[in-house]
Amino acid sequence: MILFAEILRVVASVLLILSSGFYLRHLEKTKRQRKLGSLELIMYIMIQLAFILFTISLLIGVFFI
Repeated sequence: MILFAEILRVVASVLLILSSGFYLRHLEKTKRQRKLGSLELIMYIMIQLAFILFTISLLIGVFFI
């Protein structure tokens, strides 16, 4: 049961990373066409920050744990 929960967690993480990547691309295209609204700008910054933090945590996990 614990293995199934871990598999679900990994699948959910991958889906969240993929969907946020596609949404970030959409926001970048929108940014080129027009000025982003306040909510769109917040999401644009938050997704970039999340990718940076995810990368840092992945690097820490690979090299230090």
